Amino acid sequence: MQTMLRKIHSATKAFRDDTRGTVAIEAVIMMPVLFWAFMSMAIFFDMYRAKSTTEKAAFTVSDILSRETSAIDETYMNSVKDLYNAMSTLDNGGELRVSVLAFNEDTNQYFLDWSYMTGLLNHALTDDNLLLMEDKLPILVSGERLILVETFGTYVPAANIGTGDVPMNTFVFTRPRFAPQLVWDGA
Repeated sequence: MQTMLRKIHSATKAFRDDTRGTVAIEAVIMMPVLFWAFMSMAIFFDMYRAKSTTEKAAFTVSDILSRETSAIDETYMNSVKDLYNAMSTLDNGGELRVSVLAFNEDTNQYFLDWSYMTGLLNHALTDDNLLLMEDKLPILVSGERLILVETFGTYVPAANIGTGDVPMNTFVFTRPRFAPQLVWDGA
């Protein structure tokens, strides 16, 4: 019995001390984790790049509109949307909503001059919706105009890493530069 226990003990010790094949087993365990980590880093980098280009494109559109001295129309807005989509790196493009608003000191409220949204679902901003976003708007002098540019888009990751589709919306406001306000020519 003593010899049997000694043999079991020495076999167990030999099994414990044997390191052959551990690298292969560790590699099999760690490779999926490392692959997922590298893929996630690449997708997060791409997501932040898309957010950056989307915001830069929205600021560019806002700047273009703030310098406009002539009335704009639907054709002009569709051209601006095409420019936005060319500058943004979102695969599916995005929608653009431009609104001109002002502040009335007597009622202490913002009001809309006009609003236009590109795309099939034309959800122009309304006075009721404007009330919901007052905390995001700057303080204006009574009668002063503000151009509000909002973009709506979605970042779709190249692989599913658990984030799903990420909304890439922007909210940019600019004061008109060379004219008292941006005028809409709806004719």
